[in-house]
Amino acid sequence: MVVAIAQEFTPFLVSAPGKLILFGEHAVVYGKTAIAGSVDMRAYALVTPRSDNTTRLVLPDINVDVQFNKLPRLNPSDLSHPCEVENHIGSINVPEGPGRMAVLTFVYLFGCLLAPRPLGFTVCVRSLLPVGAGLGSSASFNVALATALLQLSGQLRDDGQSTRDRRLINQWAFAGEQVAHGTPSGIDNSVATYGGFLAYTKGQSPQNLDSSSALRVLITNTNVPKSTKALVAGVRLLRDKHPQVVDGVLDTIHNVSISAISLFESQGEDVEDKLQDIIRLNHGMLSTLGVSHLSLERIREITAMHNMASKLTGAGGGGCALTLVPSTASDETVENVKLMLAEEGFKCYQTTVGGAGVVVTHGVGSQSIVEWIRSMLDRKLSLAPSAANEGTGYDGVVSAFSILPDAAIAKLAP
Repeated sequence: MVVAIAQEFTPFLVSAPGKLILFGEHAVVYGKTAIAGSVDMRAYALVTPRSDNTTRLVLPDINVDVQFNKLPRLNPSDLSHPCEVENHIGSINVPEGPGRMAVLTFVYLFGCLLAPRPLGFTVCVRSLLPVGAGLGSSASFNVALATALLQLSGQLRDDGQSTRDRRLINQWAFAGEQVAHGTPSGIDNSVATYGGFLAYTKGQSPQNLDSSSALRVLITNTNVPKSTKALVAGVRLLRDKHPQVVDGVLDTIHNVSISAISLFESQGEDVEDKLQDIIRLNHGMLSTLGVSHLSLERIREITAMHNMASKLTGAGGGGCALTLVPSTASDETVENVKLMLAEEGFKCYQTTVGGAGVVVTHGVGSQSIVEWIRSMLDRKLSLAPSAANEGTGYDGVVSAFSILPDAAIAKLAP
């Protein structure tokens, strides 16, 4: 369904969380259950109107800034798969480089949801998620983008908060993931859309878990590059050699996930202690499959000194580690742990898991989103609030949003 874009609209902001695999890595490939949660490190899409009938996509974090005078209408049924979009966009120039897939996804979603209606808006996306760290940065981007375009087209009835709106957002975000990844599982975009905690089993719809509280965590990036494909292949080779043994390990990982579901839904007093236990158990099982790394083991050693349980998250072999921060841990203890991890050369993020999904924001407190951006900008810069109206329409505000520090952007989290 293609709907005419509103000729006048008020600037708005969409934010969508990243995702973290808590339990079930690698076992999920073999039909076992995995548990994922939304991580409150988000992608933020600012949408502003234009008066010059062009469509502009700005991705400051990867130096992408493209404008389109006209984008072709796309009918999803004309493509056997969304990743074929490049064969259906004619002479549209899509730049090479790290932002290529993001631009192709934008062209695909725009073509399906808005084209060939009148143009005239800018989408500027900032992301606080590290790329390639297994934290769902692509899905966060696609959920934010799909929500923005659906909001512009008038297809969302409740700012994306109703069950009907969420299903629509998730459907189109998954299509965006298909453009970028071919055959994604769907769990990343589901987590970014719905938030909270989800249980996922291959071939089944994700199950929302009934948990009323988010978890305090540390996410530590080892900065060790990894190949998910190679790690998955390594587990498969090990299973081919020792099927009974490896299947037993995979079954144990599955049982850890099932135990986690019960814990999330029980809300008992000892939930935190039991989560610490199964975090250690899950990592131990993954380590026996050969997907840990010396850097991950070092993180476990450091956090264990402070009574915190850690495990790899994602494919392993480097990448990121997840650490559950007990509610009894003082701020001083957490800062000491972060300092020790930083001294090892790791990048540590303190955040929460299990919070809000995608959110559409029209203002912050009594300020409109534009007023808030202007107020956050240092008046000593050339794009100070007094000058933020310069340029075409809201171009000054877009430029201001592009250079706001991450700490300021993070204040927009719900």
